[in-house]
Amino acid sequence: MSQIKAIDVSYCQSGVDYSKVKSSGIGAVLIRAGYGRETYQKDSQFEAHYRNAKANGLPVGAYWYSYANSVEDAKREAKACLACINGKKFDYPIYYDMEESWQAQLGKSLCTAMAKAFCEAIVAAGYKAGVYANLNWFNNYLDYATLKKSYSIWLAQWANSYSKDCDIWQYSDSGKISGISGNVDLDLVIKLTSTSSTTSITQNRNATVKDVQTWLNNTYKSGLSIDGIYGAKTKAALVKALQTELNKKYNTGLVVDGIYGTKTNSAVRNIAYGTSGNLVKVLQGLLICNGYTLGLLDGINGYQTISAVRNYQSAHKLNVDGVAGKATFSSLCK
Repeated sequence: MSQIKAIDVSYCQSGVDYSKVKSSGIGAVLIRAGYGRETYQKDSQFEAHYRNAKANGLPVGAYWYSYANSVEDAKREAKACLACINGKKFDYPIYYDMEESWQAQLGKSLCTAMAKAFCEAIVAAGYKAGVYANLNWFNNYLDYATLKKSYSIWLAQWANSYSKDCDIWQYSDSGKISGISGNVDLDLVIKLTSTSSTTSITQNRNATVKDVQTWLNNTYKSGLSIDGIYGAKTKAALVKALQTELNKKYNTGLVVDGIYGTKTNSAVRNIAYGTSGNLVKVLQGLLICNGYTLGLLDGINGYQTISAVRNYQSAHKLNVDGVAGKATFSSLCK
């Protein structure tokens, strides 16, 4: 994958000519959404940056500058961030920008918990999430390994090379780019692919009903015809798979009969973000068979699956929280 030159912008850059920015070789823009403590503020240039970057065909991501001092504070910041970005489409993740020196004094455990709380809320809303910090923070004040397992990493290290695995590397805070007056931060998008790119992972072949039927046959000996038709037999096979996995994971003692009744509904647990395994595949299979696109049938409850859950919940007048629990499974299975 070729690296993409990017810039990150905020109120510090105004009147940007994004046509010139694009012509200069910049291929992506990361925009500050907002900031604040107690009273949260949208960045004064956020709307202009978003509108003009998009108008010139530039993929965009966003970031929220944190002043949180507790997990609850971080959750409130996420809520404020989501209000700022509501209704907009992003090609790259929404990042949590942690860099205040007084925050570092809170300790690694709390700082990491705040980052996770923010990212979990962003993901639950259907976006990709990540954490921005400098090398010192990732070495000493954040559990880099834990965060990297679930979220995108944007590393600030103003040097000739980066020393931690990352998706985006901010390598300078004093760039000069045509179309921008004054300095601007310079970045390289190393691993991520834009959702607007023809090479994006979201453009890979999406799993179909036939894929679900094949998986059911291979895993549970369901004996289905691989016809791509979501009929009664395929639905019953998915319910049987759900009952089987609930029995295995939670020892629920369900009769594996393919009927979604009160006992099966009572046995269902919420599927958390980042969960993996056959229970997630059952959920993905139900969504795919109900016409929802979520990429691969991979058994990982990531942002694509949660986004599909949210879309399903919205369409069926359920609580739109992205969490697949009793109400969502009941609706999908009946």
